[in-house]
Amino acid sequence: MGSDVFPEELRAAGVTPRELEIFWLVGDRLHNQEIADALHVSERTVESHVSALLRKLGGPDRQASPNRRILVETAERLRALQDAAALPQPISSFVGRGREIDDLCRLVRANRLLTLTGPAGTGKTRLALRLANLVTTLPPAVLVDFARVAPGQSVEREFADALGLVAGDGGGSRARIRAALAKGPHWLLVDNCEHVADGAAALLADLLATTRGLHVLATSHGPLRVAGEVVYEIPPLPVPGECDDPAAVLSAASARLFADRAAAVSPGFEVTSDNARHVAVICRRLDGLPLAIELAAARTRVFSAAELRTRLDDRFAVLTDGARGAPARHRTLEEALDWSYGLLSGEERLLFERCSVFASTFDYDTAARILGYPPLSAAAVVQTFPRLLDRSLISRRRLDQTTEYWLLDSVRQFAHRRLEASGAADAAREQHARHHLGQGVAALTDLCGRDQAAALRWFGHHWADLRAAMQWALQRPETTVAWEFLAGICTGWEVLGARGELFDWLDTLLEHPFPQGSLGVRAAITCAFLLDYQDTERARGFAELAYERAESASDHDRALALLALGWTARAAAVPQGSEYEVLERAVSLFERLGDDWHRALALFRLGLSVPDTPAALTRLADAADLFDRLHNPVKRSNCLFHLANLAIDDRIRLDEAATWLAEAGRLAGTSGNEHERLHTELALARLDQAREDHTAAGPRYVRLLSEFRQIGDLRCAARCLHGLGGAVASTGDHGPARRHLAEALEIAVGLGDRNVLVTSLLLLAGADHASGRPDRAAILLGAAENLAPTSPARPEPPLRAALRERLGPAGFAMALATGRSIPLTALRSL
Repeated sequence: MGSDVFPEELRAAGVTPRELEIFWLVGDRLHNQEIADALHVSERTVESHVSALLRKLGGPDRQASPNRRILVETAERLRALQDAAALPQPISSFVGRGREIDDLCRLVRANRLLTLTGPAGTGKTRLALRLANLVTTLPPAVLVDFARVAPGQSVEREFADALGLVAGDGGGSRARIRAALAKGPHWLLVDNCEHVADGAAALLADLLATTRGLHVLATSHGPLRVAGEVVYEIPPLPVPGECDDPAAVLSAASARLFADRAAAVSPGFEVTSDNARHVAVICRRLDGLPLAIELAAARTRVFSAAELRTRLDDRFAVLTDGARGAPARHRTLEEALDWSYGLLSGEERLLFERCSVFASTFDYDTAARILGYPPLSAAAVVQTFPRLLDRSLISRRRLDQTTEYWLLDSVRQFAHRRLEASGAADAAREQHARHHLGQGVAALTDLCGRDQAAALRWFGHHWADLRAAMQWALQRPETTVAWEFLAGICTGWEVLGARGELFDWLDTLLEHPFPQGSLGVRAAITCAFLLDYQDTERARGFAELAYERAESASDHDRALALLALGWTARAAAVPQGSEYEVLERAVSLFERLGDDWHRALALFRLGLSVPDTPAALTRLADAADLFDRLHNPVKRSNCLFHLANLAIDDRIRLDEAATWLAEAGRLAGTSGNEHERLHTELALARLDQAREDHTAAGPRYVRLLSEFRQIGDLRCAARCLHGLGGAVASTGDHGPARRHLAEALEIAVGLGDRNVLVTSLLLLAGADHASGRPDRAAILLGAAENLAPTSPARPEPPLRAALRERLGPAGFAMALATGRSIPLTALRSL
């Protein structure tokens, strides 16, 4: 501490500037003669000043060595206090927060009390210190850190020490703090207020009211609730999108922080195209929380980014490598959260733990309905919920006139661990699951009615919670709750679209006894519709089961069973044309029952069954118009997709197909239906090929193939491989083209869809013919004609004529006969 620093304790005692100089030199253990030489004064003058210092600071007016020690010890104590109050200097770079710094520089100058709030680990202290170093229009900041103060203890000692005062235990300490701050402008950086919020708020309110030149920048988990306080919530750092582009990933501050800290512990670490996606996922999984990201980056000494990503499910065991010397609560992620948890009351802990059952965002009313059960009353939820917000354990954002809440993923996992440890997790999960599964079934009316957009938004918003609810339901010994959800939505899945989880859920449920009664009929119908995406023969079996059981069911269940029979007639084992009669019966029955939505669905499927393309286009257009009148944009989009596909198949009305697809894409986009968006993109790629633009179509097929596989739509996955094979074949590279088409046939055999099988066989036969294998091409052609015999009245297809000429009539006939008799599963080995 230099001689220009004048501690308030010495100033208050009447120490003069010359005495202050001598005081510090005595503190450096210099003798009187050495001090005289340093200050160019006589030794007698030094002795006089030392005596004055001893009188003013409460020691005997004598120069004896024991008495002189009082000055030495006082100087050492004041130096220690001043060092403690000095702002810590960062040893690592500061990353991001540009917008926050701009906001705070403006706010801190305009307001006398500014409080930074946010959850544990969000970087409030680091940002406050950064701000203190940047702002030059206020006095140098003095740090008052409450981290060492135990909950409930007085905070006045920390204030006094930071200001260099001697604070007593009585009321005089506050008076001296007030007097010290009244002598000139001061800027206090008051850190870690959350556990002493009441005491800190009371003292700051008093000081701000009695001093004119005081500014305070505070940090806390929540507001201090002092008059005139401005609260600024510090959000986590922005997170990147998931991609392989290093520049795009590093455009997010969270990824830059990870890269900076990883390079510090693992020299040479860089974000590259190989690890960018993994880094992005790490930052996203950790919600952009700076402490969690720094702890994760420290683990790159041991794990690659890919390996670290897979270990985040057990993040509290992994994120434990904090810097030595950091506060205990910043050395591991769990300790940081445990610090916040330890400040909660019993009711606050219970509600906090129960909030962990939400997998996504939620609104207040939903939380109150789900979480307000004994021993926590609904009234207690009303009182306790705002306190958790104030402690930044629950995050929030305002959307128009509504507010949604959520727990950061790390916070949620911490809370759920505590919930499980308390033995209360099963009850909380059941409350959550029954609510969401019931709400999903209740949304069916809107899903197939006039408010479809709202229902789709609800499902999209709550899908993560529905997934968690089904996980709970599938873990139960009996399956009724899970079937009531899946079968309750039933044909509504045609609006929601295929999702990969649906098929996993069905696989699990079908390992158990099938439900009986009306639920069993609806469950069989649901299985028929969903499994039609993956295994048409199995889907057909469930349709037949539904039809059999519906004999004793309601008229509506019988109509649905008829629709399921017609829907699954694409199975190769079902005679062609058998669906017309059952679909017509379904249309009539739905019309009699006044169910226009299912009548439109039956008309749509009937349109797909008509072999004459112009007639089929008319039927599909009628179904599309009916869905439009029913305010059902998703199924209208699907009808338009099939209209375009039929036109593309026959290379007719391609300009109209483009118009249909433009509307289909718009409807899919506005409704938020991902499956229909993919359908539209698939048809657009096919339209490109129909117009001989294979270059544009190829990359689109590659991307779509992955997405259709992800949602479980194998029919469209095979169609992507058809298109990809055609795109590659257009370059003359028939070997890779055949591999794509052979993979399509592999999928088609498992799917069992007659149309997809025939298309796969014909395209593969064409590839074999082009690559010089006419014998194999003729066998594949025979297998295709066995599934869909050609009419003698129609002109012979060019491929058939070319193979006849190449093999000769006898050889061609023999190959066709082989193909017609060979089992479909054996075609894979050709």
